[in-house]
Amino acid sequence: MKNLNRKPEMGRRNGVIGLGLMPDHWPTTSNIINVSFPLPPQYPSTSTTPAPEDEPKSQEEEISKGEEAVAQVRKEVDILEHQVFALQVVVNNGSKVDGKEISYLTEMLMMKLLKLDGIEAEGEGRAQRRMQVRRVQGIVEKLDLLKLRNSKL
Repeated sequence: MKNLNRKPEMGRRNGVIGLGLMPDHWPTTSNIINVSFPLPPQYPSTSTTPAPEDEPKSQEEEISKGEEAVAQVRKEVDILEHQVFALQVVVNNGSKVDGKEISYLTEMLMMKLLKLDGIEAEGEGRAQRRMQVRRVQGIVEKLDLLKLRNSKL
């Protein structure tokens, strides 16, 4: 393979391997030209300061996004809770259930906890998220008891 380094001493020391790029050869601020062009009228300004009337709207949108995310997780947890209830009925009737089913449901509920943990919400969305976290934790506790009772059958 051909060596791309111009000088053999510029090997793997401080620069990018094989390209001969050394920190002392990088462009300095005096070498960089700053050019700015005006934007055409159809494009909005790229200023970083939002308009004052836009700020409350974005907070409302953020709150509603958090509440929507919690509502989606709630629907998924409802489905899992029905499956846990079905397993509970089977075990209470004296039939043994495969332990993999209980483990699967536990793992799915733990994934929902992680999903809830990643949701950023304020106000009512935060309270809903906290309520769903406690609900999922309660269902996981039920599954742990169910697993114990199932192992004794």
